Amino acid sequence: MTTPTDRAAPAESARHNAATVVRTVLAHGPIPRHRIAELTGLSAGTISRLTGRLAGSGQLVELEPELGPSATGRPRIPLDLPVEETAVAGVHIGTLRSTLGLVDLRGGVLAQWAVPHGSTDPRELVGELAEALADLTSWQSHRRLLGVGVSTGGWVDTEAGTVVEHGPLGWHDVPLHAELTARLAPPVRLDGLVRALALAEGWYGAGQRAESLLELFVGNVVGAAFTVGRRIHRGPRSASGGIAHLRLPGVEGAPCDCGASDCLQAALADGSVLRLAREARLMGPDEPLETLVRLARDGHLGAIRLLRTRARSLGRAAAVLLDLVNPELLVLSGGPLHTPEYLPDVRAELVRHSTLGLAAADRLIPSGLGEHSLVLASAAVFLNAWFSDPLAHLAAAG
Repeated sequence: MTTPTDRAAPAESARHNAATVVRTVLAHGPIPRHRIAELTGLSAGTISRLTGRLAGSGQLVELEPELGPSATGRPRIPLDLPVEETAVAGVHIGTLRSTLGLVDLRGGVLAQWAVPHGSTDPRELVGELAEALADLTSWQSHRRLLGVGVSTGGWVDTEAGTVVEHGPLGWHDVPLHAELTARLAPPVRLDGLVRALALAEGWYGAGQRAESLLELFVGNVVGAAFTVGRRIHRGPRSASGGIAHLRLPGVEGAPCDCGASDCLQAALADGSVLRLAREARLMGPDEPLETLVRLARDGHLGAIRLLRTRARSLGRAAAVLLDLVNPELLVLSGGPLHTPEYLPDVRAELVRHSTLGLAAADRLIPSGLGEHSLVLASAAVFLNAWFSDPLAHLAAAG
């Protein structure tokens, strides 16, 4: 007798094989079917069936035939992703503004806009985003919008679709996914910023060849995210990576809201460093972090000391995470990349405190996403789902 599990197995196999085919085209395309079979080990029949479905829905496109080795040989039809015909929107909701962009299926950024927040009320903010996204997509109207990836800081429960907490925006238990899907026609995927950055690193950034990757982000908040095989670890309620209030003896920063001054938020976050700079009267109350960086580059010893202390504390934090998780790569993103002159201090402390010793230095690398990191990370939230289960998106693709 056929059981539900028996019936599910072929469907699950088809989903896995379809993802393998699409990822192979992403990595090697344009590419003919016989070459996909060689690279994946799938049978010619399986390749033919899957590529037929995927091409029929517009997830793959057939290009002009190529002749075989001889002029009379059978034509080979290369397959590729619909890079020129489609786009994915990436939307990052920040504290003061949102950053929107359009990205093609190979991670090329087609456009990027910044939209200052007129309101932090979730419904009003989503309404502003919907209007801005409509304007943005009209600029590339010849492209089919496949979906929208959205990221934001704070604690995002991906499965529930809620922003559990985002202190700077004053959000608590906001049903953001529901608000977005009510205003946007394409499929929407939502995740936290640091997890989104980790996904983007695996698809388009520094971690494309890494089996495991740990993203360490330092900005207004401090967070981490872990991927294995481009699959993100979220944990119950997507609470993994919440390292902001991890206390680390030996580091010291500005007093944190949690009551400690030796947690990572207190020692590493941009706001904490700014608070220390203002208390030391290095800068005025409304001046940004860029002012502190400029002072340090002009030789101001107090500014240099603050930024170097942060770099060394970051190295200690990286050592703890590297030893705990042992990823192939530990990717650093956020504010410290704007002061590359202090990265040697980060690595020196990492080597000093990690059990890996000198080998630890090779594990730590800066983000490879560049100036479009927010858009790429946000788009990767949707693209990760698209490439991981293309058969689930057949209707949206067609």
